[in-house]
Order: sequence, then structure tokens, then C-alpha cells
Amino acid sequence: MTFADQAFLAARLGIGMLCVWAMVVAVARYRAAGPGTGKLVLRQLLAVLVLGIVLIAFDAWDNTIVRQGDPINIGTWLWLTFDAAVPLLVLAALEMMAERDAIMAQLARAAVTDPLTGLANRRGFSAAAETAVSLCRRQDMPAAMIVFDLDRFKAINDGHGHAAGDAVLAGMAGVLRRHLRAGDIVGRLGGEEFAVLCPGLDAAGAAAVAERLRAAQRLEVPHPAGPGEAVTASAGVAELAPTGDVATSLEAALAAADRALYAAKAAGRDRVVLAPA
Repeated sequence: MTFADQAFLAARLGIGMLCVWAMVVAVARYRAAGPGTGKLVLRQLLAVLVLGIVLIAFDAWDNTIVRQGDPINIGTWLWLTFDAAVPLLVLAALEMMAERDAIMAQLARAAVTDPLTGLANRRGFSAAAETAVSLCRRQDMPAAMIVFDLDRFKAINDGHGHAAGDAVLAGMAGVLRRHLRAGDIVGRLGGEEFAVLCPGLDAAGAAAVAERLRAAQRLEVPHPAGPGEAVTASAGVAELAPTGDVATSLEAALAAADRALYAAKAAGRDRVVLAPA
């Protein structure tokens, strides 16, 4: 076997290993991919790589075994460049698909996340709450809803600016993250209103949670005016119905907790009120 044959085989082997590596990456992405057109594209890329490996093996056998005595012409060497481009292009396509998936996942998270506080927005909260309530019903457990509203928040915005108001909202979100249980669902419904679903707790248990959160919020969220003032919050609590449509039950509990919240506001603010059973 001549030196040219050896160099040709080495080049073919390198391209073949590149195809195998691209196949490993494509298979890993195929296994991790969800349903949809992405899997169809990955199958097509895998088919291209398999065909490329077959053609590489045939070309190596034809040029070094069948036509062993014939010199390898310049066209054959140029064909190697095209063969090497196949796995490289497949790897580039896989990288583009990974970037696209990351962007789509980011957009999906943004669609259900409040950008200021990082909590779920109303859509994200409702979706997560429906899942949690369905699980509670399968396990025959209660669930209760808490709705918080920051007291005199408009005065903070008007008197100290929207940046100060945003800091108060972010502070409230931090309190909720730190003091809620791992299984509790929390979200910002809009404005200065927050909701918490407490799976496994009845109205009395959720009211105790709301009191703890209200006290923590007074201590941990500074008022823009300084230590002489306190940021307070009012809360309404309602227990979810144990039967019926989950989405309807959630909306009914939110409405009942909201009414209890306004009763807390009317009674002087900075307190927790339970909705009637």
C-alpha cells in the first residue's frame, strides 16, 4: 500500500469518526427531544450520517482495495472535502437546534413569569395551581387560597417613585419565597396583589400561614420613607371546594379570598380575614 493510499485511508477514517461523533450527538438530542417536528429533523440528519458512513466505507474500499494499483486522482481528494462537510454541517445544524430550543424554553418561561418579581404571573400561577389542586383531590386533601394586597401602595408609588414601589414589590416576592413551604404555589396576580395556594391546608391552616407571612413582610420589607414607616399587607383566605371543575373552583376561591381581602382593608388593613365557609 502506497503512502498516498495510507493518507487517503487516514483521511477517510477521520471523516468516519467525525460522522460517528455527530451521530452520538444527534442520538442524544433525539432521546432528549420532546414530541414534534424536531424529532423528524433529527431522524433525517441521522439518515444522512448513516448514508455518509456507508459511502465513506465504500469509497475507501474501492480506492484502496479494488483499484489498489491505480493512483488516487485529484478529484478523489477533493471529494474528501465534501464528505467532511457533511458531519460538520450536521453538527452545526444540531447546535442551531439547541440554540433554538433554548430560546423557545426561555420564551415559554417568560410567558408564565412576572418579569419584576420573578414569580409566576397569573397564567403561570393558574396552570401550576390547577395541577396542585388536582393532586390534592386525588389524595383527598384540602387546599386553601391566600390573596395578599400591599396596603397604601399607591401612596408609595406617588410619594417615592415607581422605582421605590418596584423595590417593595420585589421585597414582598422575596418574603413569599423565603417563608412558604416547598409545595406552595405563589404568583403575582397583577399590580400589588399576590396569591398563594396552600395544598394540604384548610382555611385555618392557611390563615396561620398568612399571618406568618404578614408579620415577616412587616419586618423584612423596608419602607422607602425609612425606619419610622412600615410596609403592611392585608390578606384574604378561602378554602377550595373539594369537588367540581378544578379551574372553576380555583376562580371561585380567588374571588372569595379577594372579597375577604377587601373586608380586611375595610376593617383597618394589616390583617388577615377568612372568607365565609
